[in-house]
Amino acid sequence: MMNSQTSTRLAAETIALRIRWVLILAAAVLLGDQLGNPMVVGVLALLAGANFYAHRILRDQQRYEAVGARQLAWMRAVDGVLVGSASLGIAGTQNLWLLSIPILISHGMVMRSIRWLVLLAALMSATQVASTILVSRPTGDLVYALSGIGLGMMAALVLASFQGRDERLGARDKRLSTVLSVGSTLSESSDLRAMIASTLRSAIRETRASCGYVMLFSDDERTELITEAAFGSGGQFAFPERIATGAGLSGYVAQMGQAVSITSRDDSFADFDGVTEGVRAAASIPLITRGFGGAGASTSEQILGVMTLLDLTDASAFPSEDMELLHAMAALLAIAVSNAQMEERRRTTFLRTMESLATALEARDEYTRGHSQRVSELSLMIGERMGLGHEALEELRIGTILHDIGKIGVPDAILNKRGGLTDEEFMVMRQHPVIGYEICRPLMLTEGILMIIRNHHEKLDGSGYPDGLKGGELPLSLRIVCVVDAFDAMSSRRPYRGVMDPLHVQAELSKGAGTQFDPVIVEVLRELLPSERMRQMYRSFWEPTATEDEDGEEAA
Repeated sequence: MMNSQTSTRLAAETIALRIRWVLILAAAVLLGDQLGNPMVVGVLALLAGANFYAHRILRDQQRYEAVGARQLAWMRAVDGVLVGSASLGIAGTQNLWLLSIPILISHGMVMRSIRWLVLLAALMSATQVASTILVSRPTGDLVYALSGIGLGMMAALVLASFQGRDERLGARDKRLSTVLSVGSTLSESSDLRAMIASTLRSAIRETRASCGYVMLFSDDERTELITEAAFGSGGQFAFPERIATGAGLSGYVAQMGQAVSITSRDDSFADFDGVTEGVRAAASIPLITRGFGGAGASTSEQILGVMTLLDLTDASAFPSEDMELLHAMAALLAIAVSNAQMEERRRTTFLRTMESLATALEARDEYTRGHSQRVSELSLMIGERMGLGHEALEELRIGTILHDIGKIGVPDAILNKRGGLTDEEFMVMRQHPVIGYEICRPLMLTEGILMIIRNHHEKLDGSGYPDGLKGGELPLSLRIVCVVDAFDAMSSRRPYRGVMDPLHVQAELSKGAGTQFDPVIVEVLRELLPSERMRQMYRSFWEPTATEDEDGEEAA
Protein backbone atom coordinates (compact mmCIF):
# COMPACT_ATOMS: atom_id res chain seq x y z
CA MET A 1 0.00 0.00 0.00
CA MET A 2 1.31 3.44 -0.95
CA ASN A 3 1.78 5.77 2.02
CA SER A 4 0.73 9.42 1.83
CA GLN A 5 4.30 10.77 1.76
CA THR A 6 5.31 8.59 -1.16
CA SER A 7 2.09 9.46 -2.98
CA THR A 8 2.79 13.20 -2.55
CA ARG A 9 6.35 12.85 -3.82
CA LEU A 10 5.30 10.82 -6.84
CA ALA A 11 2.78 13.53 -7.73
CA ALA A 12 5.52 16.18 -7.39
CA GLU A 13 7.93 14.09 -9.49
CA THR A 14 5.28 13.84 -12.22
CA ILE A 15 4.90 17.63 -12.29
CA ALA A 16 8.70 18.01 -12.32
CA LEU A 17 8.90 15.73 -15.35
CA ARG A 18 6.36 17.85 -17.18
CA ILE A 19 8.45 20.92 -16.38
CA ARG A 20 11.46 19.06 -17.74
CA TRP A 21 9.66 18.46 -21.06
CA VAL A 22 8.95 22.18 -21.21
CA LEU A 23 12.65 22.88 -20.50
CA ILE A 24 13.73 20.56 -23.30
CA LEU A 25 11.37 22.38 -25.67
CA ALA A 26 12.65 25.78 -24.43
CA ALA A 27 16.24 24.66 -24.91
CA ALA A 28 15.43 23.61 -28.46
CA VAL A 29 13.94 27.08 -29.11
CA LEU A 30 16.92 28.90 -27.57
CA LEU A 31 19.29 26.74 -29.59
CA GLY A 32 17.20 26.86 -32.75
CA ASP A 33 20.06 28.14 -34.88
CA GLN A 34 22.31 25.42 -33.49
CA LEU A 35 20.09 22.40 -34.25
CA GLY A 36 22.42 21.45 -37.08
CA ASN A 37 25.15 20.90 -34.47
CA PRO A 38 25.38 17.16 -33.63
CA MET A 39 26.38 18.04 -30.08
CA VAL A 40 23.18 20.07 -29.52
CA VAL A 41 21.00 17.36 -31.02
CA GLY A 42 22.76 14.71 -28.93
CA VAL A 43 22.25 16.64 -25.68
CA LEU A 44 18.56 17.22 -26.39
CA ALA A 45 18.11 13.54 -27.34
CA LEU A 46 19.88 12.51 -24.13
CA LEU A 47 17.55 14.70 -22.06
CA ALA A 48 14.46 13.31 -23.81
CA GLY A 49 15.66 9.71 -23.30
CA ALA A 50 16.30 10.40 -19.62
CA ASN A 51 12.74 11.74 -19.31
CA PHE A 52 11.27 8.55 -20.78
CA TYR A 53 13.41 6.55 -18.32
CA ALA A 54 12.09 8.71 -15.45
CA HIS A 55 8.49 7.95 -16.46
CA ARG A 56 9.25 4.23 -16.18
CA ILE A 57 10.66 4.74 -12.66
CA LEU A 58 7.52 6.56 -11.53
CA ARG A 59 5.32 3.66 -12.63
CA ASP A 60 7.11 1.32 -10.19
CA GLN A 61 6.62 2.47 -6.60
CA GLN A 62 9.01 -0.05 -5.06
CA ARG A 63 11.73 0.87 -7.51
CA TYR A 64 11.14 4.57 -6.86
CA GLU A 65 11.40 4.11 -3.09
CA ALA A 66 14.51 1.92 -3.41
CA VAL A 67 16.65 3.81 -5.95
CA GLY A 68 14.40 5.88 -8.19
CA ALA A 69 14.18 8.99 -5.99
CA ARG A 70 17.96 9.26 -5.82
CA GLN A 71 18.35 8.61 -9.56
CA LEU A 72 15.89 11.37 -10.44
CA ALA A 73 17.67 13.77 -8.09
CA TRP A 74 20.97 13.11 -9.87
CA MET A 75 19.18 13.51 -13.19
CA ARG A 76 18.20 17.04 -12.24
CA ALA A 77 21.78 17.72 -11.14
CA VAL A 78 23.00 16.55 -14.55
CA ASP A 79 20.50 18.92 -16.17
CA GLY A 80 22.12 21.83 -14.35
CA VAL A 81 25.59 20.76 -15.37
CA LEU A 82 24.51 20.33 -19.00
CA VAL A 83 23.05 23.84 -19.06
CA GLY A 84 26.37 25.27 -17.92
CA SER A 85 28.41 22.97 -20.12
CA ALA A 86 26.43 24.04 -23.17
CA SER A 87 27.61 27.58 -22.53
CA LEU A 88 31.20 26.31 -22.77
CA GLY A 89 30.90 24.33 -25.95
CA ILE A 90 28.16 26.01 -27.97
CA ALA A 91 28.40 29.54 -29.31
CA GLY A 92 25.53 31.98 -28.83
CA THR A 93 24.14 30.29 -25.74
CA GLN A 94 24.78 33.09 -23.26
CA ASN A 95 21.10 33.08 -22.20
CA LEU A 96 20.90 29.33 -21.66
CA TRP A 97 21.46 29.87 -17.92
CA LEU A 98 17.80 30.95 -17.74
CA LEU A 99 16.92 27.24 -17.85
CA SER A 100 18.65 26.84 -14.48
CA ILE A 101 15.78 28.60 -12.71
CA PRO A 102 12.97 26.11 -13.59
CA ILE A 103 15.42 23.24 -13.01
CA LEU A 104 16.00 24.46 -9.43
CA ILE A 105 12.27 25.06 -8.85
CA SER A 106 11.32 21.60 -10.09
CA HIS A 107 14.03 20.16 -7.82
CA GLY A 108 12.59 22.09 -4.86
CA MET A 109 9.17 20.62 -5.55
CA VAL A 110 10.48 17.11 -4.96
CA MET A 111 13.55 17.23 -2.72
CA ARG A 112 13.32 18.55 0.83
CA SER A 113 17.08 18.60 1.43
CA ILE A 114 18.65 22.07 1.58
CA ARG A 115 22.03 20.45 1.02
CA TRP A 116 20.92 19.02 -2.34
CA LEU A 117 19.52 22.37 -3.49
CA VAL A 118 22.67 24.28 -2.49
CA LEU A 119 24.86 21.65 -4.17
CA LEU A 120 22.83 21.85 -7.38
CA ALA A 121 22.94 25.67 -7.42
CA ALA A 122 26.70 25.56 -6.74
CA LEU A 123 27.24 23.23 -9.74
CA MET A 124 25.24 25.53 -12.00
CA SER A 125 27.12 28.59 -10.75
CA ALA A 126 30.48 26.87 -11.20
CA THR A 127 29.74 25.99 -14.83
CA GLN A 128 28.71 29.60 -15.53
CA VAL A 129 31.96 30.87 -13.99
CA ALA A 130 33.92 28.37 -16.05
CA SER A 131 31.98 29.43 -19.15
CA THR A 132 32.81 33.10 -18.53
CA ILE A 133 36.52 32.41 -18.01
CA LEU A 134 37.05 29.92 -20.81
CA VAL A 135 34.87 31.58 -23.45
CA SER A 136 35.84 35.12 -22.37
CA ARG A 137 32.29 36.33 -21.97
CA PRO A 138 31.47 39.69 -20.40
CA THR A 139 31.52 39.76 -16.62
CA GLY A 140 28.11 41.41 -16.65
CA ASP A 141 26.61 38.27 -18.19
CA LEU A 142 28.12 36.25 -15.35
CA VAL A 143 26.60 38.57 -12.77
CA TYR A 144 23.19 38.24 -14.38
CA ALA A 145 23.56 34.45 -14.55
CA LEU A 146 24.68 34.08 -10.92
CA SER A 147 21.94 36.44 -9.74
CA GLY A 148 19.34 34.48 -11.65
CA ILE A 149 20.61 31.16 -10.27
CA GLY A 150 20.60 32.65 -6.76
CA LEU A 151 17.01 33.81 -7.14
CA GLY A 152 16.04 30.40 -8.50
CA MET A 153 17.68 28.70 -5.52
CA MET A 154 15.82 30.98 -3.06
CA ALA A 155 12.51 30.25 -4.78
CA ALA A 156 13.30 26.53 -4.69
CA LEU A 157 14.16 26.72 -0.97
CA VAL A 158 10.89 28.48 -0.20
CA LEU A 159 8.95 25.94 -2.24
CA ALA A 160 10.79 23.04 -0.60
CA SER A 161 10.04 24.56 2.81
CA PHE A 162 6.32 24.80 2.07
CA GLN A 163 6.24 21.32 0.59
CA GLY A 164 8.15 19.92 3.56
CA ARG A 165 5.79 21.60 6.00
CA ASP A 166 2.77 20.19 4.17
CA GLU A 167 4.32 16.73 4.27
CA ARG A 168 5.04 17.00 7.99
CA LEU A 169 1.53 18.23 8.72
CA GLY A 170 0.10 15.45 6.58
CA ALA A 171 2.24 12.87 8.37
CA ARG A 172 1.17 14.23 11.76
CA ASP A 173 -2.48 14.17 10.75
CA LYS A 174 -2.11 10.59 9.56
CA ARG A 175 -0.38 9.54 12.77
CA LEU A 176 -2.96 11.33 14.88
CA SER A 177 -5.61 9.43 12.95
CA THR A 178 -3.69 6.21 13.66
CA VAL A 179 -3.53 6.96 17.38
CA LEU A 180 -7.27 7.74 17.45
CA SER A 181 -8.01 4.55 15.53
CA VAL A 182 -5.90 2.51 17.97
CA GLY A 183 -7.64 4.16 20.90
CA SER A 184 -11.04 3.39 19.42
CA THR A 185 -10.08 -0.25 18.86
CA LEU A 186 -8.78 -0.59 22.41
CA SER A 187 -11.94 0.91 23.88
CA GLU A 188 -14.31 -1.27 21.85
CA SER A 189 -12.60 -4.66 22.16
CA SER A 190 -12.77 -6.95 25.19
CA ASP A 191 -10.19 -9.45 23.91
CA LEU A 192 -6.85 -8.41 25.41
CA ARG A 193 -4.69 -10.48 23.10
CA ALA A 194 -6.53 -9.22 20.02
CA MET A 195 -6.10 -5.62 21.24
CA ILE A 196 -2.37 -6.12 21.73
CA ALA A 197 -1.95 -7.74 18.29
CA SER A 198 -3.93 -4.97 16.55
CA THR A 199 -1.91 -2.20 18.23
CA LEU A 200 1.37 -3.95 17.42
CA ARG A 201 0.47 -4.29 13.73
CA SER A 202 -0.43 -0.59 13.56
CA ALA A 203 2.88 0.38 15.18
CA ILE A 204 4.88 -1.75 12.75
CA ARG A 205 2.95 -0.44 9.75
CA GLU A 206 3.28 3.25 10.70
CA THR A 207 7.00 3.11 11.55
CA ARG A 208 7.71 0.75 8.63
CA ALA A 209 9.56 -1.59 10.97
CA SER A 210 10.32 -5.19 10.02
CA CYS A 211 8.81 -6.93 13.03
CA GLY A 212 7.98 -6.56 16.68
CA TYR A 213 6.48 -8.11 19.80
CA VAL A 214 4.69 -7.11 23.00
CA MET A 215 5.73 -8.74 26.27
CA LEU A 216 3.94 -8.60 29.63
CA PHE A 217 5.07 -9.62 33.10
CA SER A 218 4.11 -13.20 33.78
CA ASP A 219 3.28 -12.83 37.48
CA ASP A 220 3.14 -10.46 40.42
CA GLU A 221 6.81 -11.12 41.23
CA ARG A 222 7.67 -9.46 37.91
CA THR A 223 10.69 -11.68 37.34
CA GLU A 224 9.92 -12.68 33.76
CA LEU A 225 8.34 -11.29 30.60
CA ILE A 226 6.21 -13.44 28.30
CA THR A 227 5.39 -12.58 24.69
CA GLU A 228 1.66 -11.95 24.25
CA ALA A 229 1.76 -11.01 20.55
CA ALA A 230 4.36 -10.95 17.76
CA PHE A 231 4.09 -9.79 14.16
CA GLY A 232 6.47 -9.60 11.21
CA SER A 233 5.73 -7.60 8.07
CA GLY A 234 7.50 -10.29 6.05
CA GLY A 235 5.95 -13.28 7.81
CA GLN A 236 7.06 -15.39 10.75
CA PHE A 237 10.27 -14.65 12.62
CA ALA A 238 12.05 -16.11 15.64
CA PHE A 239 10.72 -13.87 18.41
CA PRO A 240 11.65 -14.43 22.08
CA GLU A 241 8.98 -16.30 24.04
CA ARG A 242 10.34 -15.48 27.50
CA ILE A 243 12.90 -13.02 28.83
CA ALA A 244 14.06 -12.53 32.40
CA THR A 245 13.59 -9.03 33.81
CA GLY A 246 16.80 -7.08 33.22
CA ALA A 247 18.01 -9.38 30.42
CA GLY A 248 18.23 -8.24 26.81
CA LEU A 249 16.79 -5.02 25.45
CA SER A 250 13.18 -5.69 26.48
CA GLY A 251 14.16 -6.94 29.93
CA TYR A 252 16.29 -3.86 30.51
CA VAL A 253 13.49 -1.49 29.44
CA ALA A 254 10.99 -3.36 31.63
CA GLN A 255 13.33 -3.02 34.59
CA MET A 256 14.29 0.64 34.09
CA GLY A 257 10.96 1.97 32.74
CA GLN A 258 12.71 4.09 30.08
CA ALA A 259 12.31 3.84 26.32
CA VAL A 260 15.45 2.84 24.42
CA SER A 261 16.35 3.16 20.73
CA ILE A 262 19.42 1.26 19.50
CA THR A 263 21.20 1.30 16.14
CA SER A 264 23.66 -1.29 14.85
CA ARG A 265 27.01 0.39 14.18
CA ASP A 266 28.16 -1.92 11.40
CA ASP A 267 26.82 -4.50 9.00
CA SER A 268 27.34 -7.40 11.39
CA PHE A 269 24.29 -9.13 12.82
CA ALA A 270 23.05 -7.50 16.00
CA ASP A 271 21.53 -9.55 18.83
CA PHE A 272 18.49 -7.98 20.49
CA ASP A 273 16.53 -10.23 22.88
CA GLY A 274 18.00 -13.27 21.14
CA VAL A 275 16.75 -12.21 17.67
CA THR A 276 19.73 -12.77 15.36
CA GLU A 277 18.22 -12.10 11.95
CA GLY A 278 20.42 -9.11 11.10
CA VAL A 279 18.79 -6.44 13.25
CA ARG A 280 19.91 -2.96 12.18
CA ALA A 281 17.78 -0.88 14.54
CA ALA A 282 15.53 -1.53 17.54
CA ALA A 283 13.16 0.48 19.71
CA SER A 284 11.63 -0.70 22.98
CA ILE A 285 9.00 1.27 24.88
CA PRO A 286 7.72 0.39 28.38
CA LEU A 287 4.00 -0.04 28.95
CA ILE A 288 3.47 2.19 31.98
CA THR A 289 0.20 2.85 33.75
CA ARG A 290 -0.15 5.72 36.20
CA GLY A 291 -2.62 5.72 39.07
CA PHE A 292 -3.89 8.68 41.09
CA GLY A 293 -3.16 8.27 44.77
CA GLY A 294 -5.75 10.79 45.98
CA ALA A 295 -5.51 14.29 47.35
CA GLY A 296 -2.04 15.06 48.62
CA ALA A 297 -0.62 11.77 47.32
CA SER A 298 1.70 11.40 44.38
CA THR A 299 0.78 9.35 41.35
CA SER A 300 2.08 5.80 41.25
CA GLU A 301 3.58 4.14 38.20
CA GLN A 302 3.50 0.49 37.31
CA ILE A 303 5.35 -1.12 34.42
CA LEU A 304 3.18 -3.79 32.81
CA GLY A 305 5.52 -4.86 30.01
CA VAL A 306 7.21 -3.58 26.85
CA MET A 307 6.56 -3.10 23.14
CA THR A 308 9.68 -3.78 21.05
CA LEU A 309 10.06 -3.10 17.32
CA LEU A 310 12.97 -4.21 15.13
CA ASP A 311 14.18 -3.13 11.70
CA LEU A 312 16.28 -5.60 9.72
CA THR A 313 17.19 -3.30 6.81
CA ASP A 314 17.48 0.35 7.86
CA ALA A 315 19.92 1.50 10.54
CA SER A 316 18.31 4.96 10.53
CA ALA A 317 14.89 3.61 11.54
CA PHE A 318 12.91 4.96 14.51
CA PRO A 319 13.65 8.71 14.36
CA SER A 320 12.23 11.04 17.01
CA GLU A 321 8.80 11.33 15.35
CA ASP A 322 8.51 7.52 15.28
CA MET A 323 9.43 7.34 18.94
CA GLU A 324 6.75 9.93 19.76
CA LEU A 325 4.16 7.83 17.95
CA LEU A 326 5.30 4.66 19.73
CA HIS A 327 5.10 6.42 23.10
CA ALA A 328 1.50 7.44 22.38
CA MET A 329 0.51 3.95 21.25
CA ALA A 330 2.28 2.34 24.22
CA ALA A 331 0.43 4.65 26.62
CA LEU A 332 -2.94 3.68 25.12
CA LEU A 333 -2.01 0.00 25.17
CA ALA A 334 -0.87 0.23 28.80
CA ILE A 335 -4.26 1.64 29.81
CA ALA A 336 -6.06 -1.15 27.96
CA VAL A 337 -3.83 -3.85 29.49
CA SER A 338 -4.26 -2.36 32.97
CA ASN A 339 -8.03 -2.23 32.63
CA ALA A 340 -8.18 -5.77 31.27
CA GLN A 341 -5.98 -7.12 34.05
CA MET A 342 -7.99 -5.25 36.68
CA GLU A 343 -11.20 -6.64 35.26
CA GLU A 344 -9.73 -10.14 35.19
CA ARG A 345 -8.63 -9.83 38.84
CA ARG A 346 -12.05 -8.53 39.81
CA ARG A 347 -13.75 -11.36 37.92
CA THR A 348 -11.44 -13.98 39.43
CA THR A 349 -12.02 -12.65 42.94
CA PHE A 350 -15.74 -12.63 42.38
CA LEU A 351 -15.83 -16.15 40.97
CA ARG A 352 -13.80 -17.44 43.89
CA THR A 353 -16.26 -15.75 46.23
CA MET A 354 -19.18 -17.34 44.41
CA GLU A 355 -17.47 -20.74 44.46
CA SER A 356 -16.90 -20.38 48.20
CA LEU A 357 -20.56 -19.46 48.62
CA ALA A 358 -21.60 -22.52 46.60
CA THR A 359 -19.38 -24.72 48.77
CA ALA A 360 -20.78 -23.15 51.93
CA LEU A 361 -24.30 -23.69 50.60
CA GLU A 362 -23.67 -27.39 50.09
CA ALA A 363 -22.52 -27.61 53.70
CA ARG A 364 -26.15 -26.99 54.69
CA ASP A 365 -26.96 -30.43 53.36
CA GLU A 366 -24.69 -33.26 54.48
CA TYR A 367 -25.98 -35.45 51.68
CA THR A 368 -24.97 -33.15 48.82
CA ARG A 369 -21.67 -31.98 50.29
CA GLY A 370 -19.04 -32.16 47.54
CA HIS A 371 -21.66 -32.66 44.82
CA SER A 372 -20.75 -29.57 42.76
CA GLN A 373 -17.03 -30.31 42.97
CA ARG A 374 -17.53 -33.88 41.76
CA VAL A 375 -19.85 -32.74 38.95
CA SER A 376 -17.25 -30.17 37.91
CA GLU A 377 -14.35 -32.63 37.90
CA LEU A 378 -16.23 -35.38 36.08
CA SER A 379 -17.67 -32.91 33.51
CA LEU A 380 -14.15 -31.68 32.75
CA MET A 381 -12.94 -35.27 32.32
CA ILE A 382 -15.66 -35.91 29.75
CA GLY A 383 -15.16 -32.50 28.09
CA GLU A 384 -11.44 -33.11 27.67
CA ARG A 385 -12.10 -36.58 26.29
CA MET A 386 -14.55 -35.10 23.75
CA GLY A 387 -12.09 -32.42 22.64
CA LEU A 388 -13.62 -29.25 24.06
CA GLY A 389 -11.41 -26.14 23.78
CA HIS A 390 -9.94 -24.15 26.66
CA GLU A 391 -12.74 -21.56 26.77
CA ALA A 392 -15.48 -24.20 26.68
CA LEU A 393 -13.77 -26.17 29.47
CA GLU A 394 -13.48 -23.02 31.58
CA GLU A 395 -17.20 -22.34 31.09
CA LEU A 396 -17.87 -25.94 32.07
CA ARG A 397 -15.75 -25.62 35.22
CA ILE A 398 -17.36 -22.40 36.44
CA GLY A 399 -20.89 -23.38 35.42
CA THR A 400 -20.78 -26.72 37.24
CA ILE A 401 -19.34 -25.20 40.42
CA LEU A 402 -22.21 -22.67 40.48
CA HIS A 403 -24.96 -24.83 39.00
CA ASP A 404 -26.78 -25.44 42.30
CA ILE A 405 -26.24 -22.02 43.87
CA GLY A 406 -29.95 -21.33 43.44
CA LYS A 407 -30.64 -23.79 46.27
CA ILE A 408 -29.90 -20.87 48.56
CA GLY A 409 -33.55 -20.01 47.98
CA VAL A 410 -34.83 -23.47 48.93
CA PRO A 411 -35.79 -23.98 52.60
CA ASP A 412 -33.73 -26.43 54.64
CA ALA A 413 -36.85 -28.41 55.45
CA ILE A 414 -37.21 -29.29 51.78
CA LEU A 415 -33.49 -29.81 51.09
CA ASN A 416 -33.03 -32.20 54.02
CA LYS A 417 -36.41 -33.93 53.97
CA ARG A 418 -35.90 -37.65 54.52
CA GLY A 419 -38.95 -38.80 52.62
CA GLY A 420 -40.24 -38.02 49.17
CA LEU A 421 -41.26 -34.48 48.33
CA THR A 422 -44.88 -33.43 47.90
CA ASP A 423 -45.95 -31.83 44.65
CA GLU A 424 -45.82 -28.40 46.28
CA GLU A 425 -42.35 -29.05 47.71
CA PHE A 426 -41.12 -30.37 44.39
CA MET A 427 -42.35 -27.20 42.66
CA VAL A 428 -40.27 -25.16 45.13
CA MET A 429 -37.23 -27.37 44.46
CA ARG A 430 -37.69 -26.94 40.70
CA GLN A 431 -37.21 -23.20 41.11
CA HIS A 432 -33.56 -23.44 42.15
CA PRO A 433 -32.12 -23.29 38.55
CA VAL A 434 -34.05 -20.08 37.86
CA ILE A 435 -33.06 -18.62 41.24
CA GLY A 436 -29.41 -19.41 40.52
CA TYR A 437 -29.70 -17.87 37.05
CA GLU A 438 -31.21 -14.65 38.43
CA ILE A 439 -28.44 -14.43 41.05
CA CYS A 440 -25.68 -14.82 38.48
CA ARG A 441 -27.23 -12.98 35.50
CA PRO A 442 -26.05 -9.47 36.54
CA LEU A 443 -22.49 -10.70 37.07
CA MET A 444 -21.28 -10.53 33.45
CA LEU A 445 -20.83 -14.29 33.15
CA THR A 446 -20.84 -15.83 29.69
CA GLU A 447 -24.00 -17.21 28.13
CA GLY A 448 -22.53 -20.71 28.32
CA ILE A 449 -22.07 -20.48 32.10
CA LEU A 450 -25.52 -18.98 32.66
CA MET A 451 -27.09 -21.71 30.54
CA ILE A 452 -25.46 -24.44 32.66
CA ILE A 453 -26.79 -22.78 35.83
CA ARG A 454 -30.33 -22.40 34.45
CA ASN A 455 -30.75 -25.52 32.32
CA HIS A 456 -28.82 -28.37 33.97
CA HIS A 457 -32.10 -30.26 34.54
CA GLU A 458 -33.18 -30.22 30.89
CA LYS A 459 -33.65 -33.45 28.89
CA LEU A 460 -33.21 -34.33 25.23
CA ASP A 461 -36.93 -35.08 24.78
CA GLY A 462 -37.99 -31.70 26.21
CA SER A 463 -39.42 -33.11 29.46
CA GLY A 464 -36.89 -31.29 31.65
CA TYR A 465 -37.18 -27.94 33.40
CA PRO A 466 -37.35 -24.95 33.62
CA ASP A 467 -37.49 -24.17 29.86
CA GLY A 468 -38.30 -27.53 28.30
CA LEU A 469 -35.34 -27.40 25.94
CA LYS A 470 -34.87 -30.38 23.65
CA GLY A 471 -32.56 -31.81 21.00
CA GLY A 472 -30.35 -29.28 19.28
CA GLU A 473 -31.33 -26.56 21.77
CA LEU A 474 -28.94 -28.17 24.26
CA PRO A 475 -25.25 -27.40 23.49
CA LEU A 476 -22.64 -30.07 24.12
CA SER A 477 -21.40 -28.64 27.42
CA LEU A 478 -24.96 -28.55 28.80
CA ARG A 479 -25.59 -32.14 27.67
CA ILE A 480 -22.47 -33.19 29.57
CA VAL A 481 -23.67 -31.49 32.76
CA CYS A 482 -27.15 -33.01 32.48
CA VAL A 483 -25.67 -36.54 32.35
CA VAL A 484 -23.05 -35.96 35.06
CA ASP A 485 -25.49 -34.23 37.45
CA ALA A 486 -27.87 -37.17 37.23
CA PHE A 487 -25.00 -39.67 37.56
CA ASP A 488 -23.63 -38.05 40.72
CA ALA A 489 -27.08 -37.76 42.27
CA MET A 490 -27.63 -41.51 41.76
CA SER A 491 -24.09 -42.42 42.86
CA SER A 492 -24.19 -40.59 46.21
CA ARG A 493 -26.38 -40.70 49.32
CA ARG A 494 -29.63 -38.77 49.56
CA PRO A 495 -31.83 -38.23 52.64
CA TYR A 496 -34.53 -40.40 51.12
CA ARG A 497 -32.29 -43.29 49.95
CA GLY A 498 -28.84 -44.81 50.15
CA VAL A 499 -26.19 -45.05 47.39
CA MET A 500 -27.40 -46.78 44.26
CA ASP A 501 -25.33 -49.70 43.03
CA PRO A 502 -22.94 -48.63 40.17
CA LEU A 503 -24.45 -51.26 37.87
CA HIS A 504 -27.92 -49.93 38.67
CA VAL A 505 -26.70 -46.37 37.89
CA GLN A 506 -25.34 -47.52 34.53
CA ALA A 507 -28.62 -49.25 33.77
CA GLU A 508 -30.59 -46.10 34.56
CA LEU A 509 -28.34 -43.99 32.33
CA SER A 510 -28.61 -46.50 29.49
CA LYS A 511 -32.38 -46.55 29.93
CA GLY A 512 -32.52 -42.76 29.52
CA ALA A 513 -29.97 -42.58 26.69
CA GLY A 514 -31.53 -41.04 23.60
CA THR A 515 -34.56 -39.68 25.48
CA GLN A 516 -33.30 -37.95 28.62
CA PHE A 517 -29.53 -38.12 28.03
CA ASP A 518 -27.13 -37.82 25.11
CA PRO A 519 -26.14 -41.46 24.32
CA VAL A 520 -22.62 -40.49 23.21
CA ILE A 521 -21.92 -38.79 26.54
CA VAL A 522 -23.39 -41.74 28.42
CA GLU A 523 -21.00 -44.03 26.56
CA VAL A 524 -18.01 -41.78 27.28
CA LEU A 525 -18.96 -41.77 30.97
CA ARG A 526 -19.22 -45.57 30.91
CA GLU A 527 -15.65 -45.77 29.53
CA LEU A 528 -14.39 -43.58 32.39
CA LEU A 529 -15.98 -45.63 35.20
CA PRO A 530 -13.11 -48.17 35.58
CA SER A 531 -10.48 -45.43 35.81
CA GLU A 532 -8.51 -44.84 39.01
CA ARG A 533 -9.56 -41.19 39.01
CA MET A 534 -13.24 -42.21 39.14
CA ARG A 535 -12.60 -44.71 41.92
CA GLN A 536 -10.88 -42.00 43.95
CA MET A 537 -13.82 -39.60 43.48
CA TYR A 538 -16.50 -42.12 44.51
CA ARG A 539 -14.55 -44.40 46.87
CA SER A 540 -16.50 -43.26 49.95
CA PHE A 541 -19.76 -44.21 48.19
CA TRP A 542 -18.74 -47.30 46.21
CA GLU A 543 -16.48 -48.79 48.91
CA PRO A 544 -18.15 -47.96 52.27
CA THR A 545 -16.16 -48.64 55.42
CA ALA A 546 -19.03 -48.76 57.86
CA THR A 547 -22.34 -50.55 58.11
CA GLU A 548 -25.68 -48.93 57.75
CA ASP A 549 -27.03 -47.18 60.84
CA GLU A 550 -30.36 -47.88 62.39
CA ASP A 551 -32.16 -45.77 59.79
CA GLY A 552 -30.68 -47.80 56.97
CA GLU A 553 -28.22 -45.11 55.91
CA GLU A 554 -24.53 -45.79 55.42
CA ALA A 555 -22.06 -43.89 57.55
CA ALA A 556 -19.01 -42.56 55.79
